[in-house]
Amino acid sequence: MALNGEFKNFVLDQLQGIGEFETKLMFGGLALISKGSAFAKIKHDKFWLKVNESNLADFENFGMSQYTYGKDNSRKLNFYETPVDVIEDRDRLKEWVKKSIEIALIK
Repeated sequence: MALNGEFKNFVLDQLQGIGEFETKLMFGGLALISKGSAFAKIKHDKFWLKVNESNLADFENFGMSQYTYGKDNSRKLNFYETPVDVIEDRDRLKEWVKKSIEIALIK
């Protein structure tokens, strides 16, 4: 599936003012990277954010799914789909993204 340019542009526009990050096309999607670490990805017309125990409940409370891949979707990454309500609320989205950046930078 090709990357949806309109959705990608909308998400990136919502992130204006979040601070510096780079993007990189990877595996049919777009990775958002801060200081060398991926904190988000845009793929399958969804915006996925990095999670750990500090923000997992935010996603679970919305019933969002974890990013999976592979022939049988048995492989999982610590990224969860971001709710549309959050994506559409620029201020709230920035809060969620800032948490994911902090998580991605933990070594």
